[in-house]
Amino acid sequence: MTPTGNNPALAVDRLRSARRLLLTCHRNPDGDAIGSELALAELASAFGIETVIVNRDPAPINLAKLPGVEAVVVAESLPPDFPEGFDLVVTVECPELDRAGFDGLDRVPILNIDHHMANPAYGEVNYLDEKAPAVGEMVWSMFKTAGVEPSPAAAVNTYVALTTDTGDFRYSNARPRAFRAAAEMVERGADPPTISEWVHDGRSEASVRLLGEALKTLRFLCNGRLASLAVDEAAFARADADSTDTDEIINIPRAVADVEAVIFCKQWEPGVVKVSLRSRGRVDVCVVAAAFGGGGHTNAAGCALATDLETARARLEAALSDVLGGR
Repeated sequence: MTPTGNNPALAVDRLRSARRLLLTCHRNPDGDAIGSELALAELASAFGIETVIVNRDPAPINLAKLPGVEAVVVAESLPPDFPEGFDLVVTVECPELDRAGFDGLDRVPILNIDHHMANPAYGEVNYLDEKAPAVGEMVWSMFKTAGVEPSPAAAVNTYVALTTDTGDFRYSNARPRAFRAAAEMVERGADPPTISEWVHDGRSEASVRLLGEALKTLRFLCNGRLASLAVDEAAFARADADSTDTDEIINIPRAVADVEAVIFCKQWEPGVVKVSLRSRGRVDVCVVAAAFGGGGHTNAAGCALATDLETARARLEAALSDVLGGR
């Protein structure tokens, strides 16, 4: 039987038994993914375990100041000594194994740590907690379970994970559990004003140009309750931007008073459209994302469609319009 549950002891016990591990996360990593990886690497080091962090895509520029982020390797393939040189793979915030963007990860036993509802428990051990506000908060619980005092760096990295996945504690997952963890992280060295400046005021020039491109496409449907915007390959080229420059754009239309859901379609490579979905309250965008092969959370989800940009946008607009009760 595959050990699966929301008890951090499951993950701690499996982690302790490793000698050399590979850490990875989903493609186009966000604050929760990167922050969780860096904190986990510290915990593994406390156990005397050598850790290699390899991600398929780079982190956004606003996460460049996270302590230890320079150790993250960005590569199109796994290390040359994989799988022989590793005895454990740890995936964080990766609801399906293929979301990591690497083939063959399952040639080594996997510890799967995630808070997405639809995670199929693909690991040898699965620490899954859909009620967790962020994987970073789950990693924080692992430190406490293991009896390891987190460093100020771990406090910073897990706080980044927590604050980004809760939208600065504005999303529905910002429940008492999130605030208790945040208080502990601040007590151990996380500085909220500094972290907020990194996350929100560290944008690249390209991301601002790309925002301008996206806003040109903005339209409202369902009597203003649904917002939709898109950027194609030409827009990325004009802005001299890449996939790391798309963060935060979706939050601009989400801030409009009557908007309950937002669709953001992005195409930076031929034949594939990446879609981000955000919502407020009880509007469940995860159900919509799942219908297109994706997933996520009630108020934040995503998917990918193998089609052209306008077709993808139209299909998502129709699906969200149905959820919201018509155009």
